[in-house]
This record gives sequence, C-alpha cells and structure tokens, in this order.
Amino acid sequence: MEEPMARSTSFKPGKSGNPQTKFEPGNCHRWPPGQSGNPAGKSKRRVAFEESFNEALITHGSPEEAAQLLWQAARAGEPWAIQELCRRFAPQAHSFHIQDIQDEQIDYSQFSKEQLRQLDAILQQAGSQPLPPDEGNGST
Repeated sequence: MEEPMARSTSFKPGKSGNPQTKFEPGNCHRWPPGQSGNPAGKSKRRVAFEESFNEALITHGSPEEAAQLLWQAARAGEPWAIQELCRRFAPQAHSFHIQDIQDEQIDYSQFSKEQLRQLDAILQQAGSQPLPPDEGNGST
C-alpha cells in the first residue's frame, strides 16, 4: 500500500492558500472591483483613541526624549531606528537627469511644417538656437 503524498505547504505565487475559501466572482462577500480597505472608514472609537494617544505622547514626553530613545534603538542595531535616522539626516534627493541632445541626432524631416514652427517657437522661448534652414524637410 502506497503512503499518501505529503502536501506541499510552501508559498506559490498566484495561488490561494485555501482554494476552498477563495472568493470567486459572484461571492457576496467578495469586494467589488476598484474597492479596497474598509469602505466604512475608521471607526469613531479608533479615531478617538488615536487622538488621545497622540495627545498623551505630546504631553508626557519631549522631542529630546524621543530623540534619545531613537538613538538608543539605533545603537542597539534596530533596523527601523537606523532607517529613521538615515531618513532624517539624509533625505532621499529627487533629481532629474537632463540629457543634452545634439542636433545631428534629430531627424527634422520627420516633422510637419506646423510641428517645426511649434518646435522653433519653443526653442526660441528657451533661448536656444533656431532650427537649421530647410534641409529638404518642407520647412520655409
């Protein structure tokens, strides 16, 4: 007699952990498309608790004490504390990469007369050099 195969309990992307309880289309408890979270919002009791809790934090401690606790946690190797210190001391810079495009890389023959006029007006407004004279692209 063969022994039953052991059931695989490892995670499989795209597979429900329990197909018998999966919310199939048509299930009255399934959330409608585009809806997520709690449609009723936070309960009044939760909001009241958070307000009271925040008030207690503000009145029973100081920013210096909070900073001290953060440093202690970071020195103890707590990843969340180290991450918070890094976030505060070295905020992530948002930068743009501007690429200089040389005229020889642009094929002006692909533009219509109107597009060339618009591009020329934009470049003039930006203080750039005007477009090159007619090179068989239909511009005047």
